[in-house]
Amino acid sequence: MLEFYDYDERTGYVSIYNNYLILNKKLANFVCDAYKIRLGIDVEKNKIYLFKVSKDKVYDENLDEKSLLKLTITKSYGRISSRDMIEFIVAKFKLNIPKNGYLKFKAKYLLDDNAIAIMLKEEI
Repeated sequence: MLEFYDYDERTGYVSIYNNYLILNKKLANFVCDAYKIRLGIDVEKNKIYLFKVSKDKVYDENLDEKSLLKLTITKSYGRISSRDMIEFIVAKFKLNIPKNGYLKFKAKYLLDDNAIAIMLKEEI
């Protein structure tokens, strides 16, 4: 049976370091216009969600800006830096990040949710 390759523009990779998350360029392109990022987790499904937040949404929904994360976009990746965020993720999912290394996971941009879902089921 003949099968064809279909490019999946919404699937990419996220690396978790000791102080920050790195989104590969493909995923960073989906959130590059975000004002901030809101982190959500689902321990039962073993997923981390990075929700794109606009400035209007912050004020319309009266979100606490201290709970939102800054996103930095470069030419080749996106970065969310927060030691507290990483400690929260590590504690909730019992991850073990190597001292001078990182953990890499598959992730997908969810159009309906305007979020990136990081699948922690299997490290790459």
